[in-house]
Amino acid sequence: MPRGLPKATALESLRLAAALARPGAPHVPPGRDLLRARSLLAELESRYGGRPVLVRGPRGPALLVLSKRDALRVLSEDREAYAPAVEERPLGLPADVLRPSFAEIAREEAGELTGGVVDYRRLDARWQRVARRCVYGDGAAGDEELTRLLAGVTRAGRRRAGRRREILSGRYDTRVLDHLRRAEPGSLAGLIAQTSGKAGSRELMQAAFWLMGLGVTASGLMQTLALLATHPAQRKAARADPDHLRACLREALRLWPPVPALSRVSAIRTEWYGTALPAGTTVLVPLAAHQRSTRLPYANTFTPEIWLDGTALHEWWAMPGCDGVHLTLAVGTAFLGGILRSARPKPIGRVLSPHRPLPHALNVSRLRVTMRPVRRKSDRP
Repeated sequence: MPRGLPKATALESLRLAAALARPGAPHVPPGRDLLRARSLLAELESRYGGRPVLVRGPRGPALLVLSKRDALRVLSEDREAYAPAVEERPLGLPADVLRPSFAEIAREEAGELTGGVVDYRRLDARWQRVARRCVYGDGAAGDEELTRLLAGVTRAGRRRAGRRREILSGRYDTRVLDHLRRAEPGSLAGLIAQTSGKAGSRELMQAAFWLMGLGVTASGLMQTLALLATHPAQRKAARADPDHLRACLREALRLWPPVPALSRVSAIRTEWYGTALPAGTTVLVPLAAHQRSTRLPYANTFTPEIWLDGTALHEWWAMPGCDGVHLTLAVGTAFLGGILRSARPKPIGRVLSPHRPLPHALNVSRLRVTMRPVRRKSDRP
């Protein structure tokens, strides 16, 4: 095999950037660009024998990792050398202590979704309240402008609209500072106050990341609800067992991941196939392309069992995530459990079906379910 790293063409880099960049807002999931990216990634893997490819990123050259072996190097074996981006690095907060209060918030807000028609807009509005309450406390529950500003800042950053991003960031930071200074007990803001005693730039950035991380899960929650509506047996198992419900959520996130690629930054000078890359190089691991690989017998089917029977343990893309991922899954599971406790979803339309392969691209705005009250034994005559 020749030494050195291949370089993607300008057109390939543009196509990849369109699909693998983070969503422009917490509620915008990847769409058809992701399907095209899978095809392009398969072409690159075949053309270059699975070696990593240098692509042009918005902040300079980036390394696109294609093979399992190289992905494990970044995510597991040499993970100390490949850190998340600065804004994603945790503050060392013992956030897991907030899990019970966060779960209670989720169940409380979910109670508003147990009747009528639930579409993505309605579910997202309720879930964003969960995110704001968890991060900043009950005082931020109705602050919809905060979520809109965060979406605007993110979108402006992707479009390199520097002046607009600066204006929106100023307005966003001012709003966030008020919430952080309130430091409500039981919220992340309260934990930050206890731990660091201040609300500086790092705390602002970390709180924003948590709000975005929680917020982007809304698409996965809607997808899970729609899948359960079309798979009665899975719905019954999920209502009876929180672990099965959590597996259903993880499966929806596998099928349609909200973030199609993990981004890491090298902390030291590294060598790849004879090419030295300086510290600060961005490394992209396109998880989405591997989670629906044609080599997987369950690639395009709703199969929560893989998260329960050990199947997923053998897949590198299903490795345990960070504490933030586990906390988000716990809160999301509590949210779905709060819905299923009092009602069951029934499908509207035929966007999803248990009788045909699930689509690679899914527009969540088209998903709608109607909630039917669950008749409890105590309600029967």
